[in-house]
Amino acid sequence: MRTNSVMRIGATGMSKASSGLAGPTPFLTPKPRSVEEEAAAIEQWWKLPRFEGMKRSYTAKEVVALRGSLVETYGADQMSQKLWETLQVCKDSGGHSRTFGALDPVQVATMAPKLSSIYISGWQCSSTASTSNEPGPDFADYPMDTVPNKVDQLFRALKFHDRRHWEEAVRTGKSESERADFLKPIIADGDTGHGGLTAIMRLTKMFIEAGAAGIHFEDQAPGTKKCGHMGGKVLVPTREHVDRLCAARLQADIMGTQTLIVARTDSEAATFITQNVDPRDQGFILGATNPAATSAGIDKDIESGALKSYPNAVRDVANGADLTAFEAVVTAYGGIDEMKAAAASCLGADKLPHFDWEVPRTREGYYRINPGTDFAVARATAWAPHADLVWMETATPTVAQAAEFAKGVHAVWPKQFLAYNLSPSFNWDAAGMSDDKIESFTNDLGQLGYVWQFITLAGFHTNGLGIHNFTNGFAERGMGAYNNMVQREERKTGCALLTHQKWSGAELVDLQMNTAAGGLSTSSMGDGVTEDQF
Repeated sequence: MRTNSVMRIGATGMSKASSGLAGPTPFLTPKPRSVEEEAAAIEQWWKLPRFEGMKRSYTAKEVVALRGSLVETYGADQMSQKLWETLQVCKDSGGHSRTFGALDPVQVATMAPKLSSIYISGWQCSSTASTSNEPGPDFADYPMDTVPNKVDQLFRALKFHDRRHWEEAVRTGKSESERADFLKPIIADGDTGHGGLTAIMRLTKMFIEAGAAGIHFEDQAPGTKKCGHMGGKVLVPTREHVDRLCAARLQADIMGTQTLIVARTDSEAATFITQNVDPRDQGFILGATNPAATSAGIDKDIESGALKSYPNAVRDVANGADLTAFEAVVTAYGGIDEMKAAAASCLGADKLPHFDWEVPRTREGYYRINPGTDFAVARATAWAPHADLVWMETATPTVAQAAEFAKGVHAVWPKQFLAYNLSPSFNWDAAGMSDDKIESFTNDLGQLGYVWQFITLAGFHTNGLGIHNFTNGFAERGMGAYNNMVQREERKTGCALLTHQKWSGAELVDLQMNTAAGGLSTSSMGDGVTEDQF
C-alpha cells in the first residue's frame, strides 16, 4: 500500500527516542518527504533543455518509489552537466571534444588540462586492468567491476590533482584563469552491460558512484561480445537495446544524475543477430532465395551471394515494376509481413521471390544479417530518443560514410549528438587520405555533428611505444639513454613529471600535516629535497 509521504532519514539515522538524548534535537528528527512533491520536482527536472526529446517508459512517481529515503549526491552529476554543456557548445559551433583512452593516473592527469573530456576503454581495461588481474582480449569476459574500478581510480586522480593545484593557487594568489582545470568529465565503456537489465542498472550505478559522466553501451549480445573491429559479431534485436538504454536511464534518474548515455551500434560490420522478433531488423536479415537450399549446403550459398535480404530479393525479381509502395515500407523499416504485402501489391502475389531466413541460421540459432551503414542508421534512429549520443562503429575512417550516417540520423533527429571512434585499428596511412586530410579529419567530422571523438586505445599505444623505445635505449646505453630520452626531453617540453615529488602532491600533503600539527610538522619538501637540483 502506498502512502502520501515517506520518512527521510536525518543526519545520524536515529530518531530522538532511539538516540537517548533529552530536549529538542531537530537535526536528528526524520523529516517527511512528500511523494507527490518529489515526483513533481522530477517532472520539472525532466523539462530541462538537457533532456529535450528524451523518452522514458516510466513515471516520475515510479522513480521516487525506487529511490529510498536517503538523499545522496554524486560528483559524477556535476561532471555530466559539464560534459553536456561542452557538447552543446560543440554542436552549436560545429566543433568537437576530442580525447583518448586513459590507462593510468599519469596519463589522465596529463590529459585533463589540455582536453575537454576523458575516455576509459573496456579494451584497455581488459588488457591491462582486469580486477581478476589476468589480462585478455576485448571479449568483455572480465569481472563487471573492472571498468568502474578504473573510473574510480582515474576520477580520484583528477580530484587529487585538482586539490593540488587549488592549494597552490590559494597559496600563490593565482587567478581562476591561471589554474589548470583537472576536472574533466569521463565517458566509460559499458560494453553490452554484462547481462540483463538488472545487470545494466547495477553497472550504471557502479559507474555513477565511481565518477563517470557518461557511459556507452553497444548492441552486441553479451555472451558473444568482442571488439568492434573483430569478425563474427552478434547483435541483439533493436528493441532489446532500447530496453538496455532505458534501464541505464532509469538508474541515473533514481540516483538523480544527468548521466549521458551513449548508444553504439556494431551493425555496420556485424554478421549475426540473435532473434528476428523486431520488425525494424527484419529487412536486414538474410534468407535463402533458392527453394532447394538446405542448411547443409548453406556455405555455398554464402559464397555465391545467393543469400539476400527480403528487400533485395524483391528488387532482383522486379523486372522494371514500380516498387514505390514497397520502397516506402522498406524506408519506414516495416516488418516482413508488411514488406510481403507491399511487394504483392506491386508485383502480384504469384511473382513474389522465394525467401527463407530459417535455412541460413547458425547452429546457435543466430540469423544472418546484411550489415551496412543503412542498418546502422535504422538502429541509431530507434535509439536516439533514449540516448544522448549515438555512435556507429566503422571498419575504415571515411568522411563520406560518416556524412551518410549523420544525414540519416539527423533527418529524423536533427539535434542528436553523434560520436566517432578514431580507432587505432584503422591503418590511417592506407585510408587514402593525405596527411593534411588526416589532420583535418576530426574538424571535418565536427562539422557533421560528431561532437565527441576519441581514440580508444591511444593510451595503450603511446605507453607501449614509449616503453619500447626507452627499454631498447636503456639496454644499449644505460643512463645515457635515460638522460637523453627522458630527463632532457622533460626539461625541454616542460613536462610536469620532471619534478615528480611536486607532481605527486608532496606540497599538498605537507600543508595537510602542518595544518593538523598547528604548523609544527616537518616538511618533506624542505631543506635536502633533491628536486632543488631542477
